[in-house]
Amino acid sequence: MAIDRRHLGYRHPPFTVTVDSQRLARFAAAVGFPLQDGQAAPPTFMKAIEGEHDSSRAILGALGVELKRVLHAQQQFDYHRSIHSGDVLQVERVVTDIQMKKGGALEFITIESSIRHRDGQLAGISRQLILVRNPAEAA
Repeated sequence: MAIDRRHLGYRHPPFTVTVDSQRLARFAAAVGFPLQDGQAAPPTFMKAIEGEHDSSRAILGALGVELKRVLHAQQQFDYHRSIHSGDVLQVERVVTDIQMKKGGALEFITIESSIRHRDGQLAGISRQLILVRNPAEAA
């Protein structure tokens, strides 16, 4: 079933994330980026931040997308300011694009996340490309 294009521009309610030092250290170790005290988070930590509060699942649910049809296709980051343990960040997520390919058998959803520090300064933008498979449309 095709994603209704009226969902283009859908905004998930903004949320706040406080960067926890233990979680940050575990993430850094998992990606092979051991942290020293006070060192900035690895750039890819924005991926962990954007998914807080189960926001990806909530966005896909609002669009009527079943998780069993979803694949993570691509991730892109634009960095503006470093993130450190203890930072309080505001996250805003919006659906910026919905495209259909192969006669509707594949759909692509772009979700853009703006991550800002408490002072309003932009830490970065994360763009997530989600592939939705519609096998019935391929037949």
